[in-house]
Amino acid sequence: MNRFSLSAKLFVWIFLCAMVPVMVLTGFYLNSFKDVLLQQEQEHLSQFADKKVEQVEVYIEKRISDVKLMSQLLESELLLNALIPLYKNSEKQSEEYYQQERKYRPFFKVFEERGNYDVFFISPKGEIVFSLAHESDFSTNIYSGPFRKSGLNKVAQRARFFLEASSSSFEYYPPSNEAAAFIAAPVLRNGKLLGVVALQVDSEIIQKITLDVGGSLRSREVVVASRYGDYFSYQAKVRYDKSIKVGRELPISELPYPLYKAISGIRSIAVEVDYRGVKVIAASRFLPSMQWGMVFKEDYDEAMEVFDQLFYISILVLLLLTVGALLVARVLGGVVAKPLMNLTDVTHSIALGNMDLEVKMEGYKESYELAESFNKMSARLKDARSNLEHKVADRTFELEQEMKLRKQNEQDLEKSYLQLSRSMLHLKTAQDQLIESEKMASLGSLVAGIAHDINTPLGIAITSTSLFKDNVERMDKALKDKSLTTGLFKRYLQELQEIVSLLENNLGQTASLVKNFKQVAVDQTNLHKAKFYLFELVESLLSSLKPETRKYPVKIINTVPEDIVLDSYSGDFYQLLTNLILNAMIHGFEGRKEGELTITAMDVDNETILKVKDNGIGMEENIRRKIFEPFYTSKRGSGGSGLGLSIVSNIVKQKLLGEIDVHSELGKGTEFVIRFPQTGEQL
Repeated sequence: MNRFSLSAKLFVWIFLCAMVPVMVLTGFYLNSFKDVLLQQEQEHLSQFADKKVEQVEVYIEKRISDVKLMSQLLESELLLNALIPLYKNSEKQSEEYYQQERKYRPFFKVFEERGNYDVFFISPKGEIVFSLAHESDFSTNIYSGPFRKSGLNKVAQRARFFLEASSSSFEYYPPSNEAAAFIAAPVLRNGKLLGVVALQVDSEIIQKITLDVGGSLRSREVVVASRYGDYFSYQAKVRYDKSIKVGRELPISELPYPLYKAISGIRSIAVEVDYRGVKVIAASRFLPSMQWGMVFKEDYDEAMEVFDQLFYISILVLLLLTVGALLVARVLGGVVAKPLMNLTDVTHSIALGNMDLEVKMEGYKESYELAESFNKMSARLKDARSNLEHKVADRTFELEQEMKLRKQNEQDLEKSYLQLSRSMLHLKTAQDQLIESEKMASLGSLVAGIAHDINTPLGIAITSTSLFKDNVERMDKALKDKSLTTGLFKRYLQELQEIVSLLENNLGQTASLVKNFKQVAVDQTNLHKAKFYLFELVESLLSSLKPETRKYPVKIINTVPEDIVLDSYSGDFYQLLTNLILNAMIHGFEGRKEGELTITAMDVDNETILKVKDNGIGMEENIRRKIFEPFYTSKRGSGGSGLGLSIVSNIVKQKLLGEIDVHSELGKGTEFVIRFPQTGEQL
């Protein structure tokens, strides 16, 4: 049943034919716009970053120019020549030192006003003989004093040994209690090193240059850092993390990836994650003069805010179009469906039995023609219904007569069924009696053979007893006649020993036959499950069957493993093996001078496979297919009953819950394969 209305179907078609293409085109356009917007923003950010690198490099070049200019001034030479002899390695200097120092201070104050935090003059021995700021680094030896690991020491040593101007990275400098960078140059006159002049760069100015980002984006920020082996430090304040201190050394593992690329000299512009873990557009640059890495970045979400607004507007427009399509589909569906709904109402009424209604002809041409056709069909249906009612009445009468006749037939069939059941019961009883007769016939044959085998050793035993009695009487007579000599006694004694040995052998053979026969007879009538060794059962059976099997030129070989233990019914195994062995003797070796029958078994996955194989004459395929059928025998005129293998099949399938197969080929012998669970039937 179709559960969707016409309006719903119209909406689906409008949505698929109009809305889906619009949505696909809108998505394609938005994706292209997003890519273009991101590319433009990356280009702008890259330009800003290049401009920022240029500003920092220009500022550092000016400071390097300042220190080079100072190293060449006559005043620098005069200051070093005047103050080095007067300097004491102490915070308190002589009055003459201060007079000379005040003389040169105004001149070098000009360089402080040009954007330098402090001006230093350092003797060749590393003593800071002049400082504008006079902080805790003054009156110390920069080469061996407490600040020997500072950036000032590094640039001073480089100027001292390599006689060239150089700059240091920003690092935390204790005297000024803030991040500081230094630029130094040697003061040379006629090839002689008079000292070193150094400038401390004003960190506020460099940070102002660095952190001036421009633009309208609130999240735009510049982050700079420098690396020292396995550590790094930020060289300017960051906006969003107040815990980050400028100049403080941090493990390199905490370095954000954009800064890592910048410090490593990799120039890139990409979408990365910054120190906050926020997605940003980052331009990575390297500042050669300061050995800094600089990242000019802005938040990705803010940069793509225009795209987000356009995306939301597009979603809103698509929703409005969807609502419009729904309204159009509803209106069109209502106009088209109204005649169909009227037709549906009339149809329901007709289905309930009101055949006098007609559909009102209205609407468009197709609905008018549909209503006219339906009214004609309704009239014909009314006539057909009337005719059908008459036919149903007639057919009902006929069915009632047929039902009476069928009821009588069922009663007759029930009587026949009862008679058939009694016949089946009699047949089953007769079959059971035949099977028991077959078993008793087999047991009777076994008893006759055993009786014959017992008769021979018993006859020998009786004859030996008579001989024993005669010898005893002769010995007694010789003893009374006193004619019993030692030699005669020994001869009588030897004869008696031979007679006793003969008695023991024949009576022992008789006892063994009786024991085996008793075991077989008991096991064949045993109705209870028990554990037994299959090898011992086969051996006992073969011993009991010798009176029958020795009539045939067949060698029977028992290759059953001695460790196979079954929890089953030993009597059933005696019965099926007896039938299989005797069947092979009778049918398999007819006309043969010699033959061989092998019994073997094996355990496979909680199953036992028992095989009885002979190299007799075999059988044809048409005989092989029928051998398990009751009363089928190829020796019908020779006393065969046809129940032997049928009994074997019933024991295997019904009692042992197993399967039996036979493989045979004419002239190549026969093999019976029996598979059964090791526990036998479950009762």
